[in-house]
Amino acid sequence: MPVVTVASREHPRSRELLLAIADAVAGALELGAGQVIALAIPAPVTVASGDGPTAPATGAGGPTAGWAVVTVHGSDRGEAATTRACDAAVRAAADWSRNTGIEFEGVWCEWQRPR
Repeated sequence: MPVVTVASREHPRSRELLLAIADAVAGALELGAGQVIALAIPAPVTVASGDGPTAPATGAGGPTAGWAVVTVHGSDRGEAATTRACDAAVRAAADWSRNTGIEFEGVWCEWQRPR
């Protein structure tokens, strides 16, 4: 069962983000309801290297900008399946971003296998 962690700025509609990503990963992997778990990791402040003490606390992109970092924790399912799942997660996060007006500068996704 893949477990997805999503680090991003908090938002009242964050549950929708988690659900969209979990459903996208499940669809990409041909898994059913309840077979992908998604957890939020709140990241309330974003800074970039070189931001001095007078720079806005929201990062270079302004008050709505930020990154979403999505990590799928799961067993080895092969390169094609993990790429499909990560691509689906990125698309789901980008769609959510556009639909809510919370602009992500980017979405980073990786598949992490257990050690």
